[in-house]
Amino acid sequence: MSAPTRLAHLLRHPRYAVLPAVVAGASAAYDPALRPRFDLLILFGAFLFAVAGAEATLATRTRTGARPAGVPAWVTLAVAMLAAVILITARGWPMFWVCTAAVLLATAFAAGPRLADTALAGPITIAWMGPLATAGGALALVGNVAPPAMWIGLPIGFLADAARRAWVTAVAEQGGAAPAAPPWFAGDHIAAFGAVPVLILGGALPAVALLALLALPWTLREFVRVRAGYAWSDAVTRTRLLHAAFALLLAATTFVARVFATRAA
Repeated sequence: MSAPTRLAHLLRHPRYAVLPAVVAGASAAYDPALRPRFDLLILFGAFLFAVAGAEATLATRTRTGARPAGVPAWVTLAVAMLAAVILITARGWPMFWVCTAAVLLATAFAAGPRLADTALAGPITIAWMGPLATAGGALALVGNVAPPAMWIGLPIGFLADAARRAWVTAVAEQGGAAPAAPPWFAGDHIAAFGAVPVLILGGALPAVALLALLALPWTLREFVRVRAGYAWSDAVTRTRLLHAAFALLLAATTFVARVFATRAA
């Protein structure tokens, strides 16, 4: 298996989707004067990674009734709780609310009341893998959450939701159905890329963040594929890769802008 193939296989799992958002939030908040805590940033990434992994395990068990292979959900949740205690000790009540929201939303999404099966699945995915993850990354790194660190998560969250919708459709396809493109799959793509210039005009992101639109041809090709019809299992991989590339482009461009801004100050 080639390196790109292995990467694509890893990114199919939703737990990896939270990591680019954490990096993007930290990039939007970076300030050397605030003594960045990269150790806490890594720990927060591990916390969300563990929570997302437990959520995926719970969702599989709830959907199929069988215990999935791999690390049990209670083990990953225990790791997440240990990381949360350290984070809360270091960053106080704001981090308590971020960690609590992450755990409660993940549990409600996967196990009960199974919000994944309701109309709230989209908004929760956008918030959880977008602004909540980016805000937590900023809080872990510098101890506060400036508005750009939250806003940068919005377009990232939309693409995370597009990947979720592709995955849900792929599951239905494997079950023998012949699903059409899921509602809002294209809308998530449009909202993600459309949000970038809007946020730049509103002052929430630096102008250099427009470079994230370099990933736009990728999403346009996806529209062509949707109209022609294709295997949704492949769409999951492509959308996950698009989500990661887009988030890391936003992170890199915003970080460069933050470095130059802080040096100028």
